[in-house]
Amino acid sequence: MGKKIDFDTALKLGGITPNDTIYAKPNSYGYKLNVNHPQILPLYERYKKKLGEKILSDTQRLTFETMIFKALQKKKEKEVEQCD
Repeated sequence: MGKKIDFDTALKLGGITPNDTIYAKPNSYGYKLNVNHPQILPLYERYKKKLGEKILSDTQRLTFETMIFKALQKKKEKEVEQCD
């Protein structure tokens, strides 16, 4: 198996800046999404507004991430169906 590299080094080698990816850098909170990504931020802000919150609890944030991942999965399945 190859040598392990840290997340920041992988981003540099891949030519990706932190906001280029919708995925968050590994963190102690368990969050998987980068809510500052230009495609995610408007959805995140709308979700917070819908809840009437300025700052989300961990549970609310993880619920948001679950909703986004489900939407991404549906989109992927739909694309696969169209290819068949």
